[in-house]
Amino acid sequence: MTAAADGTPSAGRRPPNIVVIALDTQRADHLGCYGYGRDTSPNIDAFAREGVVFERCIAPNIPTHPSFTTLFSGKEAITHDIVNIGGGVPVADGVRLLPEILRDNGYATAAVDNMGRHFTRGYERYEQYQWDRSDPTVLRKAETVTNLALPMLDDLVADERPFFCFLHYWDPHTPYLPPPGYEDLYTDSGRNAYDPDNHSMDEAWSWEPFKWYFHDWMPGVTDAQHVIDLYDGEIRYMDNDLARVFAALERVREDTIVVITADHGEVLNEQLGYFDHHGLYEGNVHIPLILSWPGTLPAGRRIPGLVQNLDVAQTLLDAAGIPQREHMEGLSLFPVLSGVRDGNYDTVYLSEATWEVKRGLRTDRWKFIRAIEPDPHGRPMVELYDLHADPGEQNNVAEREPAVVKELSDRLDAWLDRRLAETGKTRDPVAEQGACASAIGQPKPDEVVGAGATPLRERVGSAGGAANIPDPSELNAGR
Repeated sequence: MTAAADGTPSAGRRPPNIVVIALDTQRADHLGCYGYGRDTSPNIDAFAREGVVFERCIAPNIPTHPSFTTLFSGKEAITHDIVNIGGGVPVADGVRLLPEILRDNGYATAAVDNMGRHFTRGYERYEQYQWDRSDPTVLRKAETVTNLALPMLDDLVADERPFFCFLHYWDPHTPYLPPPGYEDLYTDSGRNAYDPDNHSMDEAWSWEPFKWYFHDWMPGVTDAQHVIDLYDGEIRYMDNDLARVFAALERVREDTIVVITADHGEVLNEQLGYFDHHGLYEGNVHIPLILSWPGTLPAGRRIPGLVQNLDVAQTLLDAAGIPQREHMEGLSLFPVLSGVRDGNYDTVYLSEATWEVKRGLRTDRWKFIRAIEPDPHGRPMVELYDLHADPGEQNNVAEREPAVVKELSDRLDAWLDRRLAETGKTRDPVAEQGACASAIGQPKPDEVVGAGATPLRERVGSAGGAANIPDPSELNAGR
């Protein structure tokens, strides 16, 4: 087929169906198609071989609510005003989301999601869900989503209109409680998850804001590798269920662009953060982005340059042939897909304001992080990492590289001043709204936390005792 000079599909054909599959809390580097050594994602990997893998996609605004608002608005968080989880600030006036725009341009719109809030906007059909918690040691999250998605896809395919469908999977978000067959899939039989001489979980159990939540779903675990094994088991379980969605889409694949992405990743044991998604580190901000549209997008293509989830909405509007009227701030990915350029950015600007209140930026080489409020883990107010020499961000070189710190700090200030001027704001909303979370999980004074606690499967009367994925209203439960 023909295409415009920038690679955008030419007008004159029926607009494609669009399916966005979001894998909540999915690190890019724990998928096989991003180089992970474990076989966690055979179905996603096969899908990736038929499409385009963006090797360095960044979520600039984390965690969940800011990131998904950026994804669907095509606007950065200073514009849309959602900078944290459950902070109580509504999305800014005039900001429209992708499903609203597509609906107004003749698309059938449907979602399987449970975020509610402004994320319901634009959908003709919005299926909310809760997973079965009758067995407190298992959460069948993926099956819950897929079982709602399959009949929805049948209805959308039968509709005469092109369709937009959003499927929000909550794997591998905590609590990592995959079903039988997955909970020990990656566990070394020689390891004891409850070994009192293993101290790799000591910091997690001593951090007050999270320890009672962790105690709900992994009481007594002393081996951090065991928790990572559970995270990987969650991915494999979800991947297995995604095969059903891919099969259901086969009948319309050449007419459908499918996007697989995540809102953010997860810190495991490589940073202070303890199996959560705060901290502007690569484990959190580097997310998967895979696009597939057989016959239109190249199969097996890998894009090495920096892009953002900010770019997805504009790209999908371009694919649908819908003119830009929303003043989106992201850049279409079609010029990258066609080889006009290797990526969309040389610098990506970052923010978070849920547990930590920070801004930062990432270039090809450097990660610069600047705290607005003191770090709850006691880290310094300024961090600098050389991603070429230290991709794991283990060595803060801010004191050794004062010239680089000044250059990047000045660049961040200039960007922030420009963005505030563009949006008519006088104060950075990240600083204005600040942290909205302080603790999660209810203290149980009569129970041991950490080494020596009774494992979940051995608890007496444990029905209903396993932790569910927290609602934003629960993020200050321990105050």
